[in-house]
Amino acid sequence: MGSLQDPSALTARLQKTLISYHSMDENEWRVAKKSKDVMVWRKSSEEFHGYL
Repeated sequence: MGSLQDPSALTARLQKTLISYHSMDENEWRVAKKSKDVMVWRKSSEEFHGYL
C-alpha cells in the first residue's frame, strides 16, 4: 500500500461525503431490515456498485 500524499485533502473529501449522506432526504433511503430494537436503512451508492 502506498503512502498518502495529502492526507488533509482525503480527510476533507471524506468529511464532505459523510455529511452529504447524513443530509440526504429521508425518502432517498429504504428500510433494509427492521427488528424490535434496530432499523437498518440503505441507499444505492452513486460512487460504487452496491449500497450505503
